[in-house]
Amino acid sequence: MDPLSGAASVITVVQVAGKVWSLCWKYYSDARDAKSDIDRLMDYILALQNLLQHVRGLAKGPDAARLVASKELIESTALELEREFKSLQKVLEPGKRQGILKSFGRRLKWPLQKEDVEKIIQLLERHKTTLITAMNCDQMYEADYSLNNIYKTNTLVSLGRLFFILVIT
Repeated sequence: MDPLSGAASVITVVQVAGKVWSLCWKYYSDARDAKSDIDRLMDYILALQNLLQHVRGLAKGPDAARLVASKELIESTALELEREFKSLQKVLEPGKRQGILKSFGRRLKWPLQKEDVEKIIQLLERHKTTLITAMNCDQMYEADYSLNNIYKTNTLVSLGRLFFILVIT
């Protein structure tokens, strides 16, 4: 998998997440009730957006080829998140064909129930955990690789010293 395709998927998710966050803000400023639900959802979207921007930086960085565990997970998670955010965006966007009064009334009423918000937050948390776990796996691969190189280097140095001692004596 090309690291840039994963980065492109992540960029799309960040953009769609930004639109969903903006729609939440619009409801937050208009809605009388559900402010705590909207706050929580906005916080999760923002946290996930920040994580995805860091992942994008890694996927586009000079060491992108060394991302072993996360390449496929980044892309598949990004695609799932894009679908989820677009679906949520459709729910949150006011209807295009509604009259002025209906549109105004919809803006004042948050379209999600508390249970819906909980499900969405759980889903976002699951995706965030998947991304973090994948990145941690890559970190473990990198640490293992570094330790193996250190061990090989130390072994070669020790053998070199032993050879030097044997030659001198």
